[in-house]
Amino acid sequence: MTSPALEVRCDPTPDLAPLDCAALDAAYVSPTYLRTPLREFLLTTDRGLYWLRAPAGIGKTLFVRGIIARRPGRDPAVLEGIDSTISSDIKAIGVHVRGPLTPQALVAALKDAVTAEFGVVLAEGSDAEPTQADVLALLGAAREHVTTTGAKRLLVAIDGLEQIGGESAIAVLPAAAAMPAGVVLLLTSRPAADWPQGLFEATAAQVGGGAVLRDIGYEDGVYTDMLRGYFKNQIRPLMRSRAVAHLTHLLETKASFERGGRDNRLTNDPVLRDALKDDWKKLTNKHPRYSGIQLPVVPLAGLLDQFDQLWVDLIDRADRRFDDLSAMIRALSAGSLQVEEVAGLPKGADLRARLGTA
Repeated sequence: MTSPALEVRCDPTPDLAPLDCAALDAAYVSPTYLRTPLREFLLTTDRGLYWLRAPAGIGKTLFVRGIIARRPGRDPAVLEGIDSTISSDIKAIGVHVRGPLTPQALVAALKDAVTAEFGVVLAEGSDAEPTQADVLALLGAAREHVTTTGAKRLLVAIDGLEQIGGESAIAVLPAAAAMPAGVVLLLTSRPAADWPQGLFEATAAQVGGGAVLRDIGYEDGVYTDMLRGYFKNQIRPLMRSRAVAHLTHLLETKASFERGGRDNRLTNDPVLRDALKDDWKKLTNKHPRYSGIQLPVVPLAGLLDQFDQLWVDLIDRADRRFDDLSAMIRALSAGSLQVEEVAGLPKGADLRARLGTA
């Protein structure tokens, strides 16, 4: 069962569609392409505003989820952060925006996040519509509880800002220069083209002064490197099982095969290479006539070619979106999707419907 604290973080506004917390947690991969620039920012500032802007599917919500969410640790009674690599002296809270918010709803969601994290209820304000000063007071009050947890700073995340709906809620957001000491505001949103007309410009005018702006797109080299590394790490068990099955077939059928050989793809992946050497040794123990023969690399070339093509097909079917790529890899690992089927998959919403992740 999800803890109350996690329910608050996943669904801060009950009238909006909730996030699937369990799916987010299960899929979490600490994204270096998003995490490293934020860490560098946190190393240079005690307070401020960091605005991450990236298109859909790059992993913004998953990133924020890892920063602000808690799940049971080794001691099930103790909740711990999903991603503890942001900064050791920071406590994080946040909300995911999933539809239009009034200023009152935004402030209420932030207060709920404070209650979930620190176990305190902040004083109710007046019945008047909240102002920027009210939000600053709320952040300052939340910051006072940080030291009780052994931290020094408070990170407040608002994810999905382009969905906030109107300028009234944007107007209560503070600019970087106004942030209380020890408070950092992290905003995430899609690029300007994906916002309602005029709202991006209003937001930039409201919070842009003094803020650190980080734009990342599907073609960024660091993002592509992350996708490739994620694919390599996640698909390795499937490659290994297929390689073992192929080698087992060769030995059991006593088929002739070329011995030895080298392949740079294995040389450059020592984890897979060494695992296959161990697998080969176990196979030759069962088939003593092959004892003493080194791992035959040449017979594996076709398999390596297949997985090279799989990377090309996955990145194409995903349109370079991390969430679609990771969903396909999970399906491959679970056996509900076969390697040979990937090239024929649809894209976009049809892909997500096929995988059951729509």
